[in-house]
Amino acid sequence: MSAAVEQEAQPTERAPAPERAPRPAWLAWFTAERVVNSLVPVVLLAMALAPLEKVYLDAGLFGAMAGGLLLGTAVAVVGAMRRWPTLTVLALAVPVFFLCGALAAPSTALGWVLPTPTTWRVMGQGVVTVWKQVLTIAPPLGTGGGLLLLPYLLSFVGALVAVTVSLRARHPSLSLIPPAVVLVICILFGTRLPVLAGVLGVVGVLVCVGWVARRAGRLELNRVLAVSIVLGIAAVGGTAVSTFVTPSHPRVVLRDLVEPPPDPHDYPSPLAGFRTYVDGLAAETLFTMIGLPAGTQRIRLATMDSYSGTVWDVTGGNGPGTGAFTRSGDRISVEVPDDAATVEVTVGRYSGVWVPNVGHTLDVDFTSQRREDLTDSMYYNTVTDTGLVTAGLRPGDAVTMVAQPPTPDVETAPTGLVIDDIPLPEPRNVPDVIGSLASQYSEGASAPYARVEAIASALSTRGFFSHGLVGEVPSRPGHGAARLVTMLDGDQIVGDSEQYAAAMALMVRALGMPARVVMGFEVPAGSDPGTAQVTGDDVTAWVEVPFEGRGWLPFFPTPKEDQIPQSEDPDPQDRPQPQVLQPPPPPQEPPDVPPQDRDEADVEDEDVSQDQGTPQWVVITAAVGLPLLVLASPFLVIAALKARRRKRRMRTGAPVQRIAGGWEELEDRAVDLGASRSAGHTRREKAGTLDERFLGARTLTLARRADAGVFAPEDPDDAEVQAYWSDVGATVTGLQQSVPRRQRIRARFSLRSLRKKMGQ
Repeated sequence: MSAAVEQEAQPTERAPAPERAPRPAWLAWFTAERVVNSLVPVVLLAMALAPLEKVYLDAGLFGAMAGGLLLGTAVAVVGAMRRWPTLTVLALAVPVFFLCGALAAPSTALGWVLPTPTTWRVMGQGVVTVWKQVLTIAPPLGTGGGLLLLPYLLSFVGALVAVTVSLRARHPSLSLIPPAVVLVICILFGTRLPVLAGVLGVVGVLVCVGWVARRAGRLELNRVLAVSIVLGIAAVGGTAVSTFVTPSHPRVVLRDLVEPPPDPHDYPSPLAGFRTYVDGLAAETLFTMIGLPAGTQRIRLATMDSYSGTVWDVTGGNGPGTGAFTRSGDRISVEVPDDAATVEVTVGRYSGVWVPNVGHTLDVDFTSQRREDLTDSMYYNTVTDTGLVTAGLRPGDAVTMVAQPPTPDVETAPTGLVIDDIPLPEPRNVPDVIGSLASQYSEGASAPYARVEAIASALSTRGFFSHGLVGEVPSRPGHGAARLVTMLDGDQIVGDSEQYAAAMALMVRALGMPARVVMGFEVPAGSDPGTAQVTGDDVTAWVEVPFEGRGWLPFFPTPKEDQIPQSEDPDPQDRPQPQVLQPPPPPQEPPDVPPQDRDEADVEDEDVSQDQGTPQWVVITAAVGLPLLVLASPFLVIAALKARRRKRRMRTGAPVQRIAGGWEELEDRAVDLGASRSAGHTRREKAGTLDERFLGARTLTLARRADAGVFAPEDPDDAEVQAYWSDVGATVTGLQQSVPRRQRIRARFSLRSLRKKMGQ
């Protein structure tokens, strides 16, 4: 019995617990502290990249950001785990950065995943150029090209540096510097629209303070509560203050300070004004050129490589065939060959933004009184050999340029030339007759050069020449689709260089070969060697086609000027009517000055004291009026600046500039009344915004009239400008009447429209 009890009293032996498998050494490295120290900088970097969301407005941005943060963190963790030196970490980071380049340039990758040599080329160039592209392209940017390289680069480098410092530095709080730097960069490269600024700011400060306090061993509940309360009060107070005092410019962004490169589409097509030279400027000297290289036959003005169905236009994109208009430093080309020629150009009756040149220009220097303005606004496209001066050339301007001598024309058809397949914008709205005639004219020719030459020969031999001037066979100006159909479908092909060059270039494009139209001037026959006085009658146009090893070769499809139609009375339905200048509209009454301008004038008149009283009244007036004048002087200065700006826009410059100035005046008045300035938008888009902001404004009609006046081939007359300004004044009055009286008074002395346009 006792033995049984004794046996029961003994404790039961437990089975030994199974031994756990030892953790791998690399996994044991990931302690909770190291994981937190790696994640905190990454979270701060993600919040710092938030301002870029308004720049891209595309989900691809988040993929580039997440990929860059993950890859940079992975490289930093591996380096810290292996205790690699800095050079070894960089040796791993660079190939990882490029091998995952599909995140930065997805459109160039296979299946948007596998990078290609094109991806790496775009990334290599983008490291230098993406900063400028992000600033000069209007948001939203999207994911085209290598535009996502900016967030990918910032996230990758930021995570690599921040996590490395957090895990390996003696002072880990230094890892907060990379997120701060990335935040500043993203704000500067972002837009004025904030992205959850208050929420991200409060959360970011809490994370930073809590993490630093935890690593220093000072994380206490009372301190966390105190910091949270202070931040809460600051957030609520800042929100309340911003409700009543809204700054005009919430933040400074670089895109507001950087002037984007000019868009050639902002200027009328040079070829659209072809008939102006032979009509009104035929006997006028446009410019004089001294120092022309021997054998120079033509002077280039502009190269057009895209067709819209209405006009041939200058593209200036950034493609291999169109090039881009860029600013130059000391000179356009680094190397200047020994045979380069120095040509001096003096502008006569010519006026426009396109700079005449004799070939491949290497350097341009302006030597007239407007030297600084012209130099600052000079852009050159080395691919198309086209110069653009946004300030515009005027009579009296002088230019000295260094250029390579032009290549002599090909007299005999070379054999074996291969077309250089240079990509150009695809023509749009091309008439069917272009393709059928291109096949007909080139039938029987097999070599590319022979096919192009056959088209030029067919047009020059079968067609007839006419400018459509008084005493000539009728020939309408223009080279739109309708004009070319009328020309090519008629009983006789009649036109001048404008129509023949436009038609031939489209025919060559219809055969699958690149072609472009060049407008310029022929060097007058009989000129002194090296000197030429170019008149409007010397204007011409030709076609250029690229061949491997020879570059762009010229072709001339225009018939000789003495090749006129035998019958000058074709059928009425096939005979285009000549343009008849319409008589100008009757003069209109001078526009009434808008009420706000009269009020401003009254304010100035009331401040002028009349010296008609006794000396005692003079003393009293001076004692009371001078302090009031000092107090009112800022408002008077603002009113005077606005009146001066309005007067300059209405009376100074060409009619086109005065029409554009009228629209700018309307936009500035709307900005003073509380409308936001829509940077990068067209006039019609801005008008749509204004019509929504001010009910009954009806500014869309004024926007269309401004576009018609600015982009028309002929300048509007003074009556049209005067009528446009009159309607602008009436519209401004309507805008003012749609807002409360207090807002009208405040707008009269507002500085919003003067901040960016003080010099206008």
